[in-house]
Amino acid sequence: MWKAGRETSSPETALSEKQAKKEKERLIKELQLITEERNDLRDRLRFLTERSMKNRPHFRPNPYYEDLERMEEAVMSILHNLEMENTEIHENSHKLKKEITFSR
Repeated sequence: MWKAGRETSSPETALSEKQAKKEKERLIKELQLITEERNDLRDRLRFLTERSMKNRPHFRPNPYYEDLERMEEAVMSILHNLEMENTEIHENSHKLKKEITFSR
């Protein structure tokens, strides 16, 4: 009795299995293409929104970030001045060492 429910493979089912397999492969390829297109469009959208973020009228930059930028500029300016001063002192020190060596 339990064998009565089993179907044997007939030419019709074999053909429909082949068609189902082809349809499945076609749908998989189509899904892959659609997924690639979606990812490309997502990347384009991300690029455009990041690029135009500062140009938006409703975009308000973080005031703390602006303060940090100003502080960075000030620190970098001080650092540059100290480097220039250090170079100048080093050159003067080198000249003084030459004079001391020459005077001995």
